Amino acid sequence: MRKKLKTSSTGRKCMFPDCTNHLSIYNHEEYCHIHRDQVSDSQKIKPAYHHVI
Repeated sequence: MRKKLKTSSTGRKCMFPDCTNHLSIYNHEEYCHIHRDQVSDSQKIKPAYHHVI
């Protein structure tokens, strides 16, 4: 039996000002790996995800 993977929606972009990086469906954060450490925890929003078989 396959394990269900958590994925986010496609076509998302990093929320950091002027960043044009597209986020992976497996990156559940609002920021890319370059900018995720440059924002405070209070600014981070955990987006909803859906399951894919």
